[in-house]
Amino acid sequence: MSFDYGPLRSYELTWRSGYVETVQAHQITFQSDRDHGTAAIADFFGTATATRAELPPRFTIHGEIDGHWRMLLTAPEADLLSIRDVTDRESVPDETTGGAA
Repeated sequence: MSFDYGPLRSYELTWRSGYVETVQAHQITFQSDRDHGTAAIADFFGTATATRAELPPRFTIHGEIDGHWRMLLTAPEADLLSIRDVTDRESVPDETTGGAA
């Protein structure tokens, strides 16, 4: 089975340390989103969820590289300040040249 994920998107990650990097990927998932959804379902049905060691939630970045689905990066969510999709950056006028990009 093959999936067409389309072209890789570029994401700008800003870490709490202030370091900024760009990663190309197809998917970003946050463990806290999944855990929140699981807890909401358990609450709705009145079932208890299994307890596990309290580890900080992590985010994971995946992409299809050379025809293979790969995990490209994973880290604790608390270490991340922001993620921005910068694939289609708008041209920002350069003030030093009178607005020409």
